[in-house]
Amino acid sequence: MRIRAFITHKKAEQFKDCQDRFSINVDTKSVAVSDGMSQSYQQKLWADLLVNTYTGNAQWEPNLESVKKLAPLWNEKVRSFIQNLKDINAPQYLIIRNENALALRKSAGATFCGIRFHGNKWNGYVLGDSCLIEIDKHKIQNLYTSQNCDEFDNHPDYFDSNPLNDGKGTPLAINGILGESTSIIMVSDPFSDFLLEKRKTGDEERYIKQILAINNHDEFEKLVDEWRDNHNMHNDDSTLIIIEYDGNSYFDIVNHDQIEAYIAEELKFAQEQNNNSNSTKNPEEEKKTVKEPSNPNVTNMPKTINDDVERVTFNFSDVPIEEFIQTGVYQYEKNKAMNESTVITPPKDDIGVVRITLEDIYNIYYQYFNK
Repeated sequence: MRIRAFITHKKAEQFKDCQDRFSINVDTKSVAVSDGMSQSYQQKLWADLLVNTYTGNAQWEPNLESVKKLAPLWNEKVRSFIQNLKDINAPQYLIIRNENALALRKSAGATFCGIRFHGNKWNGYVLGDSCLIEIDKHKIQNLYTSQNCDEFDNHPDYFDSNPLNDGKGTPLAINGILGESTSIIMVSDPFSDFLLEKRKTGDEERYIKQILAINNHDEFEKLVDEWRDNHNMHNDDSTLIIIEYDGNSYFDIVNHDQIEAYIAEELKFAQEQNNNSNSTKNPEEEKKTVKEPSNPNVTNMPKTINDDVERVTFNFSDVPIEEFIQTGVYQYEKNKAMNESTVITPPKDDIGVVRITLEDIYNIYYQYFNK
């Protein structure tokens, strides 16, 4: 099996914000993809736990009962995350927010797609809009999803990390044979939705050819940018795994994007930038400086007071600007704290709705109300 696996984040975000996860295990001959749901809590940890449990244990089958048994492991990972925040002296509001969320039994949701190979035969499960797509001669033969629909929406089927919740939907068992003229692609929802629409119009062939021509991460990023900007693929975390039969049963992994390595590179770069910035400032300049926001579409946003931890934040869902204004924080920041000298310019999403993140709300609140 010849395998190429790619992952990237939303435009204007970073890999540390990415909620997709995938896993490939050459010993169990397993591949899995999961997309953490943005409106849930600590979804990255849940998605990572799902894919690694599936690929790491050839006997484990994802169903409502087996997934509930993973809940203690997810809780343990969340507690470790909170402890790490304390260890690195993260802003207090982050620690309190996460402790409260855990105490209130907030949970994570994630979609799932996983398969295991036995020779060139495969079987597995899908839940939600993380899908497996069978391709023959650049045409889509089957698009497997647990959802009976002609289009995907913002409420996919998912596994829930709270054992008291059943999530949504039932995993669909799938199977097939990978032949010389066929390929498999496993994808998260931007690709699922995009290719489903192209299949409806019979126009998928040229897009499938572009997918199968990708050889490295840079080419993947270029294709994702092109499809987002010019072909209406929605702006979301994106995962693509291409599996082709090369006559052998072992996994030949040609490209394997390592998201943890990308996150480490981001952190290293941010620390270097911070060190360079600090080395060129005198004490008076240091007091006056407001660091640039991580989101280039939001200008002059105040940052947290303790910003030397490279903005250790996660899982903040986008909310409409109307909700942001209703908090009163926006008007306070604009009219009083900044003396009307700075106006927030929130980004627009791919349908033109002005949005701002909860991260920005918390940062403003911490800066001006909670000194």
